[in-house]
Amino acid sequence: MQVKRLRRSPVIAMFPWNAHSDAKPEPKPAPRERRDPLKLARYYQSLLDSGKFENRAALARYLGVSRARVTQVLRRFG
Repeated sequence: MQVKRLRRSPVIAMFPWNAHSDAKPEPKPAPRERRDPLKLARYYQSLLDSGKFENRAALARYLGVSRARVTQVLRRFG
């Protein structure tokens, strides 16, 4: 059994007793591109400024995130 703890999600690999050592491991998925937090804050603010949403709670419901998360993001903007 092998446990990989370099990332947050643990990876456990099970090897049978008679396994060959030349087996190739599965390729890793491409790393996800990190979001620019300031760009996200500008986007949230533009949605509020457009008048489509009356407050942060309505924006949070539309985006599918918590009201606290919307507040955290908007505090980065200024």
